[in-house]
Amino acid sequence: MNVFTMIVVIVAICVVGDILKRIFDVKKVKASNPQQQDIAQLIAINEKLNNQVKALETRVINLETIVTQEGYDLKQTINSL
Repeated sequence: MNVFTMIVVIVAICVVGDILKRIFDVKKVKASNPQQQDIAQLIAINEKLNNQVKALETRVINLETIVTQEGYDLKQTINSL
């Protein structure tokens, strides 16, 4: 084996190794699919915020019923403070 043949073999091995590395890296990215994880996190955050909004709506409704009840005198209560 002369020097030229050895150089060609080394370059060929490096090129094939690089191609295989890129193929496996692409498969790993497809397998993990980070976009799916991001979507799942956003859905969880959205559900949490929706629950908080519903709780706040309930509290506002309760406060409205208290304030609008007969016999509730807001001005007198504020002045008594």
